[in-house]
Amino acid sequence: MKKAKWLLELDIFTDTELGLIDAIKRSGREVRTLKPTRLETDLISDIEKDYDDGDCVVFYGSLSLGRKIMRKSSFIPGVYLKEKNFECTSYYPYFGNELLHKSYTMMPYGDLLRRKDELFELYGEQIFLRPNSGFKEFTGTVLDRNNFEDGVELASFYDVESELLCVVSNAKEIEKEWRFVIVDGKAISGSLYRDWTIGAETISPDTTTKDIVLLNSKSVTEYCTDEKAFEYANKVAKLYHPDGAWTIDITLTEEGEYKVIEIGCFSCAAMYGNDLDKIVEHVSEVAENEWKEYNEF
Repeated sequence: MKKAKWLLELDIFTDTELGLIDAIKRSGREVRTLKPTRLETDLISDIEKDYDDGDCVVFYGSLSLGRKIMRKSSFIPGVYLKEKNFECTSYYPYFGNELLHKSYTMMPYGDLLRRKDELFELYGEQIFLRPNSGFKEFTGTVLDRNNFEDGVELASFYDVESELLCVVSNAKEIEKEWRFVIVDGKAISGSLYRDWTIGAETISPDTTTKDIVLLNSKSVTEYCTDEKAFEYANKVAKLYHPDGAWTIDITLTEEGEYKVIEIGCFSCAAMYGNDLDKIVEHVSEVAENEWKEYNEF
């Protein structure tokens, strides 16, 4: 079977890129890196010169370059980035009561300020806000009445369109967050990446965050040792299949329940403290099987 070749964009996930390169080499597979200074169409042509037509290639890097490769290259599978599948409107109905924010309202970004009082009457004193899209037009955040306007306006810094669909829900008290990598319907690795039980992060005085919850937690990078979190990730991974490889973020609430925060595409997601050898092996295998199935027709 043809072995997968990895294409890594550097300086995107700097904490893991060297470890990922080493893991790919240990697997006996080829890895090439690029550090583009531009993202024009001709860059894709330059990239394709290093590969044969229809090669089994797995990309890992930025969303902007991933989108271009997905749309313009002949790589198989190329990029694990099926954009529509990672919109809340696509996956929320499948996870249902397993969602942390299972009660929610969706509305255009341009309506948020106009409907402020209505939203706080509906969801209480703290509101969770995020874009419907899985590709971070702005970062999901928790806001209260006092910083709601500032928080919404901060999102507009990223040139958010008025018609962008947003998810609004009540804020939840949580203790930990993990990111699991799902390959072929199974959680093959997981990493703790944020913890509310070990104190608050040291925040710079000039920070722009308006998230009143994030300020009370610390970012961590540890392989998941919570067996129940692993079991839960495997349970909910069976409810939805957005792609051959993807990620799911799981949380532990103050009530001791595991819930789904969100899902994301594999090719453009941070790996934190995940086991990179397991990831490379499993993602490569599912890519190689996809390449084989495609070429059998």
